[in-house]
Amino acid sequence: VLLDFTIGFHVEVKEWDENGMVRWKTFRRQKREWIKFAAACREGEDNSKRNPIARIRSDCEENNPITYSISGVGIDSAPFGIFVVNPRTGEINITSIVDRELTPVFVIRCFAKHSLTGIDMEQPLELRVRVLDINDNPPVFAQTVFTGSVEESSMDNTLVMKIIATDADEPNHLNSKIAFKIESQEPSGAPMFIMNKYTGELHLANYLDREQHSSYTLVVKASDRDGAADGISSLCSCNVKVLDVNDNFPTLAQSSFSASISENSLSSELLRIQALDADEEFSDNWLAEFYFLSGNEDNCFEIVTDRATNQGILRVIKELNYEHLQTRSLLIGVRNVAAFHHSVAHEYQMSGTPITIEVKNVIEPPRFHPSSIVFSVPANTRANYIVGTYTATDEDTGTIASNVV
Repeated sequence: VLLDFTIGFHVEVKEWDENGMVRWKTFRRQKREWIKFAAACREGEDNSKRNPIARIRSDCEENNPITYSISGVGIDSAPFGIFVVNPRTGEINITSIVDRELTPVFVIRCFAKHSLTGIDMEQPLELRVRVLDINDNPPVFAQTVFTGSVEESSMDNTLVMKIIATDADEPNHLNSKIAFKIESQEPSGAPMFIMNKYTGELHLANYLDREQHSSYTLVVKASDRDGAADGISSLCSCNVKVLDVNDNFPTLAQSSFSASISENSLSSELLRIQALDADEEFSDNWLAEFYFLSGNEDNCFEIVTDRATNQGILRVIKELNYEHLQTRSLLIGVRNVAAFHHSVAHEYQMSGTPITIEVKNVIEPPRFHPSSIVFSVPANTRANYIVGTYTATDEDTGTIASNVV
């Protein structure tokens, strides 16, 4: 047996006839072949001028009547009728505009059947028609408005937020390669942020002071084709809130304070002491905490903070005695409820603000000291016997009261 595959399946068989003579009998089967090609189609264009975009042919048609047919998406599956085939020639034509974002590749199953018997003359052929991308999709942001925050006094290059956008054009292609850029900043001035062109990460570029600007609004542009002039662009807004830190020391509205109170009385609000602080209102960074440095060793006073006004309310919680001390001198300090930020904590200096309290004298009735006394009287005491002496004290002078009835 001789096998030859060069031009087909060639078999020669050696036989002996009835007379014992040797002869060679040859069997030939030509190699069946699908002849095919497929041109790529460009989306959004009339590709019919390139028809036929593909051609199929089986070499079985040399000896048999062949009918060609095709099947698949774009043919007998939605979207229908994009591709048609000439059943006699095997030429495949495109009839309508295609969209790569809907179908990036059309897989066409090709059949060659005997025209009379309908028997498959070949194994089905899979023909792939690639749809070429055009830049017909703009970048799309994941959100219309992005919101982020960053603490004031943060270090340069601190990550603020990440902007996300996608492009429906062909992946890993220039048409879908997005470049980000900050278009504008409000309030304007020195650029406070930088944008990573490829990742969309927004970083801090400058020193932020919340007391100067508490927020920024940025307009960010995303452009495909790596930001080239012929790319398609989209815009979004980014709102950045500057978070407060306790980087401002509280101060008092006056360099000194004074008040007066009558002796032997209490007061729930003797004096209001206004604290000033540039940090965020009503936060612990702004709220004042008052304390005594001197003058309140006997704990006659206390200071509480009015959280609505940030005022210290000086109270008298023990009665004061004019005869003991006519003027009380207090020295107070102020700090915040929150600890000072590490960037300024080392600069804080404890300083006192004086408060002078005048104690007013009032006319006081004589008082007995002690308030009660016991005398012993012998038995059989005669009338007018002096049991003892119990004198009252004039509280204003500290001497024995006169004219006491």
